[in-house]
Amino acid sequence: MNNYKITLHKSAQQQGPVKRWWLDFPLADSAATLAELTETGLLFQGWVLLDKPASVQIYVKQGATLSYFTLDKPRPDVVQVILKQDGADHPQRNCGFRFNLMINTADFELGILHDGVEYPLCSGHIAGPFKVLQGKEGWLFLDNDTNKSVEQFTGKLLLDSAALQGWQRFMQALVLQSTEHSCKHALLLAPAKEAVYAQYHPFTQADVTPVQQLLALVPDGLNLCYPQQALSRSALRTFRLTDTHWAPYGAMLASVELAVALGLDAEAVSALFANDQYREVLTTGDLGNKVFPPVKAQEQLLKSFSYRKSVVADNGLANFGRVIQLKHDTALQQGHLVIFGASSSYSMLDYLCRIFSHITLMHTAGNLDPIVLAKLKPDYLVCQTNARYIVRAPLVDYSLAEVIAAKAG
Repeated sequence: MNNYKITLHKSAQQQGPVKRWWLDFPLADSAATLAELTETGLLFQGWVLLDKPASVQIYVKQGATLSYFTLDKPRPDVVQVILKQDGADHPQRNCGFRFNLMINTADFELGILHDGVEYPLCSGHIAGPFKVLQGKEGWLFLDNDTNKSVEQFTGKLLLDSAALQGWQRFMQALVLQSTEHSCKHALLLAPAKEAVYAQYHPFTQADVTPVQQLLALVPDGLNLCYPQQALSRSALRTFRLTDTHWAPYGAMLASVELAVALGLDAEAVSALFANDQYREVLTTGDLGNKVFPPVKAQEQLLKSFSYRKSVVADNGLANFGRVIQLKHDTALQQGHLVIFGASSSYSMLDYLCRIFSHITLMHTAGNLDPIVLAKLKPDYLVCQTNARYIVRAPLVDYSLAEVIAAKAG
């Protein structure tokens, strides 16, 4: 569950009829869940002392919407500490407020209303755990992620010599491993959303990016699948507006491109999905959930097929260390596909399990485990990583068992 951060900017203590005021909750820089903000309501608690007793209301402004509350909670402690007077029967004894309010805008204002005049006491802003770039026509893109996606896209961050050497070692090792185990291989690099739809990104793509550096390194004998052109040329949208990952239709195109890289016939593979049916749903996605309020968009999801009916084993781990096995006897190709993959691999399963009769997907972000590979003896080997991860080359001596043991412990 995403935690949202609440930032506050407090106004002066004395203004209009206000002598002193204080906000107990929400706290500055505190965290709040989506359920707290939109279902149970955010807690507002504090007190307001006036120059002299008067009829006032507390208000919270959200855009053009105003919500009013009474100043009626007993706070004798405030009268005693601040005014140095006995709070038991003081005329401003009921100077406190406490209420829960559902929040539906990123910005709000708390204040008092006196004789028809608003006196703002505090303004607040609710931000998601990561910054999100607002692109053109409703497109959202990653901003301050740990892989520095924007810096990669604009060419400010390039692969250094150590990263380039690491990628050379990995690609050479992948070719050697596939030769040693007599299996066909491919390195699948899932394009970043901004590389496919650069025209909607708020920044200009550089002529040289880490991806271009990597493409220039590909050695002879390596089957690299980078389906950027197939995804960008599609008449149908291949990425989700409010998510970093490709849409189901994009996953289908990527699956076809991968199958071709593994030596299969493009027409035969494409025919498998010719009659697929999709349904429209209103959904948020991993980017839409990072802003407040969450942003939704209409997306098309595959409705005529689900790989889940073909799952024969799943260890259920979250992200790294997850292992899923599928069997689909009526697949086009009778063979075992092993994927050392990342998040983009999951949405491809709806299509890949109709191409390959047996699939083992391990979430390793492209890191290759030679011990597991030797045990599985696949017919097809794929290492899949996402383009934004390429600032660090995958490993060729990864231990899936150690990752699983660490999570189990």
